[in-house]
Amino acid sequence: MSEPYSAMARLHLGPAALRRYLDAPSAPWGAWAELTGRYDRSGEIGGLPWALHPGPDVTTVERWLTDGDDHRGQLRAFLRTAEGPGLAAVDYDPAAQTLTLVNLTVHREEFRNPLWFLSVVGGAAGHVDGRGGFAVVRDHLLPGPEHRCTLGVLAVDGTGARALHPVRDAEAYGAAVRAADAAFEATGEGDEGDEGDDPEEWTGFDPVARLEAL
Repeated sequence: MSEPYSAMARLHLGPAALRRYLDAPSAPWGAWAELTGRYDRSGEIGGLPWALHPGPDVTTVERWLTDGDDHRGQLRAFLRTAEGPGLAAVDYDPAAQTLTLVNLTVHREEFRNPLWFLSVVGGAAGHVDGRGGFAVVRDHLLPGPEHRCTLGVLAVDGTGARALHPVRDAEAYGAAVRAADAAFEATGEGDEGDEGDDPEEWTGFDPVARLEAL
């Protein structure tokens, strides 16, 4: 396996709001230049910000997001970019009214995929409750959190979505990254020891089917 992106989102919304969000048409987030993550492994203090990268392919992302699909369809497609179903997860906790999405291995190593994911999560603005939500994209799954770089952190609330800055928004940014890493570790539990096994067998359910059932 190469070094793909890992993506995680957590959104707080009740059952009716969840359905409205999933059924709403997708649209570009648009504020790509606000992202302050790094695309190389030099970490948060080095590397090139996304806004300066020579080829983020925003045009392709905007075409994907305006093709008439709803958020459910966009998330379905995103989950299917995982190298195996066991490396993605969807969970909705009706008691906590919290949706969590994880994709450990976004296997197309291109900027369009993280931009796509962040836009789709940003579409939850106006649907989330007062607790809001967030999304995180990290770049290096293995060997552990200390070797991953954060490519982008998005905060979502009732009025919109905005990129968090690692210094100006240090508390919220750090909390989101820690929550994402915990979700990555929980989703990937046991996978390292199953080398050679079919990834299709690493999961007890299909995350896409779980999404369709919401």
